[in-house]
Amino acid sequence: MNKIFCLAFLLCSAPIFAQKDYSLTSINKELKENSNSILIDELVEIDVSDINKMKTKTHRVVAVLNKMGDGDTNLFEFYDTNSRVKNVEVRVYNVFGKEIDRFKKKNFLDVSRTGNNMYVDSRMLYLNYTPTTYPYIVVFDSETETGDSAHISPWYPLGGYAESTQKSVLKVTFDPANKPKYKAQNLEGHDISISETPEDITFSASNLKAIRYEEHSPSKSKILPHVTVALNSFKLKGTLGSGKDWQEFGSWMNTSLLSNVNELPQGTVLRVKSLVANETTNEAKARKIYQFVQDKVRYISIQIGIGGWKPMLATDVDKLSYGDCKALTNYTKSLLDVVGVPSYYTVLYGSHAERDIISDFTSLQGNHVILGIPDGDEITWLECTSQDTPYGYIGSFTDDRDVLIITPEGGKISHTKIYKTEESLQNNASKVKVNADGSVTAIFESISEGLQYEDKYLLPKKKREEVDEYYKNRWSHINGFSVDNFEFKDDRENISFSEKVVLTIPNYANPVGEDYLFCANIYSQNIYIPPRIENRKQNLYIGYGYLDIDRVEVEIPENFSIETLPESKVLENKFGKYEITFSKTSDNIMTYSRKLRMEKGEYPPEEYENYRDFLRSISRLDKTKILLKQNVQ
Repeated sequence: MNKIFCLAFLLCSAPIFAQKDYSLTSINKELKENSNSILIDELVEIDVSDINKMKTKTHRVVAVLNKMGDGDTNLFEFYDTNSRVKNVEVRVYNVFGKEIDRFKKKNFLDVSRTGNNMYVDSRMLYLNYTPTTYPYIVVFDSETETGDSAHISPWYPLGGYAESTQKSVLKVTFDPANKPKYKAQNLEGHDISISETPEDITFSASNLKAIRYEEHSPSKSKILPHVTVALNSFKLKGTLGSGKDWQEFGSWMNTSLLSNVNELPQGTVLRVKSLVANETTNEAKARKIYQFVQDKVRYISIQIGIGGWKPMLATDVDKLSYGDCKALTNYTKSLLDVVGVPSYYTVLYGSHAERDIISDFTSLQGNHVILGIPDGDEITWLECTSQDTPYGYIGSFTDDRDVLIITPEGGKISHTKIYKTEESLQNNASKVKVNADGSVTAIFESISEGLQYEDKYLLPKKKREEVDEYYKNRWSHINGFSVDNFEFKDDRENISFSEKVVLTIPNYANPVGEDYLFCANIYSQNIYIPPRIENRKQNLYIGYGYLDIDRVEVEIPENFSIETLPESKVLENKFGKYEITFSKTSDNIMTYSRKLRMEKGEYPPEEYENYRDFLRSISRLDKTKILLKQNVQ
């Protein structure tokens, strides 16, 4: 594809857009390397000189080099009941500069912003363009206007991985009495400049090379250059807001978004008071309230009201028995208020790739809401959207990140639970019988806690065929087996999940003449080795730590013997520690033990190859085999 791309551009001698003098032949060769698309020219002009009317003009020219770059054109604009798309237009050109398509506003699809919300007043004008050839060039022009000035879209001169930029400019015009603040991140090493006048700020980027995706990197927000912009005084759906610091911002949220949404029906008030009448501690009361909520309501996504930020009324949640994260969190908080248990409405970025609220930049941030219950200096976090999550458990979607809690004194930055390595435990024990024909029957038992609890506690809700599929994926290194029986126990009080699985594995032991080669590590073989990355640029990031413990008791057939056991092995470095041991307890019974401790952490790029070597060594040792020798008479 790259050769075709270069040849096509060499054939193109005339400027593609005479009126703008765009020519792909003039683009720096380095911008084409590792790129699916090139942002040739972008100018975004945002006018917030009147906080009651934010105006945005966008002009963007993107060259799409291959199919992977189709999504980089961003042919859409959002609007809602308080905003409008005044104009939007797209022109498409082929590599020779000939216009091949033109689309007006009437050609755009008008759809819900998310496509799956039950209630939503945020919508999107979207052009579903299907190219007929590559490369092609898209020119996108739009003009929008909104009564909201609380959220100014951040500037990302590089939109993502495998995207390069020739030129990108953001210009923000403002009232000098309400000058925007901005937070620049990851600009080092890029040709990016910032200039100011008394009435505007301009951010300019030139010749930004594509950033290659590299496995085990930190989140994109810690890699891509970007600038976040916000006003200290703003409007949100006609509501005046202010946020010079988090305390002031939290007080505004408490007053404008949360103060008039917590009323409950008298019948519900009496019911929950009766529910906790015999409880003497806040934790005991909160546990009962949380279970009450889980039994009563279900989660749906709702994006209406003040920019999708104001919760629906607690009375409506009580009546309808559903709500989104804001609504269900506010409903739970309202119930706790009734029984005298303090709690904090908490805003954060929910994502399996950890992302913090920017603690030193006060602005409208986050995409999710949970509830915090204070107990001295500690906070117990509740995920109110789940009907199954135990009290006080949060998983990788919300753990270990800076969040904004709304307290009676205003907003404060806090931090969610950090799971220690030993807390995320998976403890496996198994009894295995090797049959004379090489097949294996086994009873597998396991206890999972911490972050390892997360992917298992919903197993009891799965159908039989779904459970079978789960174990076939989990033990994909085993070539064919059947799950004969299984039992699950979810200890929600101690947040511990137990499994007991009976399985049969035909032809597991490999025949060698009349003998067998047998791998005692049936369940925990590491088959993942990260790909080789030459000239790695990004830090190595290991997202969470965990501890795996395995003990397998193996009974071999009576007419077989084990002459030699493999040596014990220990590997230890900054990434973790791996240990395996083999022992013989009788003539026909041996025990295999394995312990793997992996540590969460971030390391320089040059450590990536050492990490690969560690996992490769583990993978090799995990496949250690034992010779079961048949006693021939």
